[in-house]
Amino acid sequence: MSRKNRNIYLGRRVKDTGKKGLDNLKEVEDLCKAILADYHRRRISYAKAMRRLVFLRTTVIKRSEKLAGKKRKAYAIVRKYEEKLRRLKK
Repeated sequence: MSRKNRNIYLGRRVKDTGKKGLDNLKEVEDLCKAILADYHRRRISYAKAMRRLVFLRTTVIKRSEKLAGKKRKAYAIVRKYEEKLRRLKK
């Protein structure tokens, strides 16, 4: 796979605002939108899109010190997009 075709979200497709890395809820929502858009465009499968959303929720947000007080809201955002993806699958 060439470097151009990789699905790198934060910094490439989703503008990295504030400090480097995931540090606000807008970035979380934009990441979720980008993953869903890739699924719509058939760049990634349903399973891969779901894995990326679950990874974002369980690992990235969990370890992010920058999202300290906002983690519950970030979880809710990702859960909302997981549910949207499930509905699209049906």
